[in-house]
Amino acid sequence: MTRHGGSVGDPRPWPSGLAYTPSTSPHMNPNEMTGPADDEISLLELWQILVGRKWLILISFAACVGAGAAYAFLKAPVYEASVLLRVGQFSTNAGQPVLLESMNELSSRVTIAHGASIAEGVKRPRPFITEAVVQRGSTTTLQLTAEADTPEQAAQFLQGVVAEVKRAHAADFQDNVALINERLRTLVERRSALQKQYDEITQLIEQLKERNPVQASLVMMERGPLSNTINELDAERLRLSQQLGPLQSRPTVLLGEIVAPTQASEPKKALVLAIAALLGLMGGVMLAFGLEFVAKAKASKPKA
Repeated sequence: MTRHGGSVGDPRPWPSGLAYTPSTSPHMNPNEMTGPADDEISLLELWQILVGRKWLILISFAACVGAGAAYAFLKAPVYEASVLLRVGQFSTNAGQPVLLESMNELSSRVTIAHGASIAEGVKRPRPFITEAVVQRGSTTTLQLTAEADTPEQAAQFLQGVVAEVKRAHAADFQDNVALINERLRTLVERRSALQKQYDEITQLIEQLKERNPVQASLVMMERGPLSNTINELDAERLRLSQQLGPLQSRPTVLLGEIVAPTQASEPKKALVLAIAALLGLMGGVMLAFGLEFVAKAKASKPKA
């Protein structure tokens, strides 16, 4: 007898050696195709967790703000005084102004002598210089900042540092000015002697014109180099006088006055309190979520 396929009315024979299993698979339910239930936490559940543990968040917030307030109001205040120092310059024979001290050398010298660090790992007690940097946009101005325990101490210490720098620069400046003045004095004396000689030759020429015109012409030729030398000396004197002018030579001076600060630079109370409040709020929220996670983990753990 011929055995047909699994469906009624199917004329095709069933292959030999295979077990016959009637088709009993119904249409699949779409709900059975979905995966496990969605485990994501909604914003409403997050809000409920925060509300449920609000006292924990408030305690964390209050603790951090209290610690920040204690630091801000109990820490000894620190005061800073600043000033701008314009480094002097002098003009060389080439006509190019040269600083009395290079900005990098001055910054390093002040930092080493009066900076916060005496040596590696050894800090100088206040007052000390916290900053000696070239002002942005300038090549001849140095900004000095001193830190001290009181406003008066900060201003007085900064005045002492500035006075020390000005004394050192004043000595160099006066030496260069003295050299130029000595050169000018020599030029004036030499020109005066040449001018006298020029006047005498001119007088001699006037006398020779009537008696011996040929000899007068020869003497007049000797007067020419004297005139050229006098002109050269006048040009040199003008150049040296310009070197002493304020555009090319000037001493080191303060730009402004050194004033005692009216407010402490540290601690910045408003900033400390703001950071403390933010940390307290963030810490409380994280702690609330952490405790909620631990509680759910214990509740979902099967009992033995």
